[in-house]
Amino acid sequence: MADPQPRQAVTTTVFGSHAEMLDRTFTSFAVNPDLELHAFVIGEALPEKQAAGVNYHLVRPQHTFSLIYREVNYRRWEVIDQLGVDYVAVVDGIDVLCLQRLPPLREILNGSHVAAAVEHNGGRFMFGPQYTATYLNAGVSFWDLQASRDIRAEILERGRTRFRSKSDDQHTFNEVLHRHFGRLRVLTYHYNCRAVLKPRAERWPRITSLDGVRIYHTDDIDAAKSMMPVKPVAELEQLEPDPGPLTPRQQFWRNLRNRFRPHRVK
Repeated sequence: MADPQPRQAVTTTVFGSHAEMLDRTFTSFAVNPDLELHAFVIGEALPEKQAAGVNYHLVRPQHTFSLIYREVNYRRWEVIDQLGVDYVAVVDGIDVLCLQRLPPLREILNGSHVAAAVEHNGGRFMFGPQYTATYLNAGVSFWDLQASRDIRAEILERGRTRFRSKSDDQHTFNEVLHRHFGRLRVLTYHYNCRAVLKPRAERWPRITSLDGVRIYHTDDIDAAKSMMPVKPVAELEQLEPDPGPLTPRQQFWRNLRNRFRPHRVK
């Protein structure tokens, strides 16, 4: 007898007016027919305007995080235990867009208990003396629900223990996941692209194509939608072939020309 197909879901946790806006971004995940869509609304009532295809769940606030914004950002990794599914993608509510179908979440995790992609500025010092070149963005994360329960509980415990800032959930997320790095899969940007289409402050990478991107995490929602459909895989730049081995002089000028092409985000 064949094993039953695992249940998998994509979830978001919102509060206030954001609960009325899920048709703008969150419903884009409906392109995946095998993904259940669940929205957890922290508050006193579900929104009157509800997006088609989304299962809404009312969650009463606990007031244990000092601020509703922090409670939403932390408890998004706790409330998913209510679903009884096997694998979950947890995404931000109003700025995450699914551009094309995803592989099964089990394949994305590839045996790991949690998976996430690196932030647009991935080299950072965390609280304390620790440095990482793989500082993860917490706005899109993938979980083996049962296997990751202790990791998620540790994240919430740290969040409840001390208020460090309004949006310290991502710092805590990184602190805990870097401690459990053997259970973590670091994903490529295709699963949480943080580059921008419109000008931003410095150190934000700017792009002109979304080909190959599966999940785009941005404020440039309208611009991104105007570029759909995207190609499944970005095409490689065509290279003009050399006629043969270059002379030292030709190599010098080629190296010099290549130095003026952008390689790093400044």
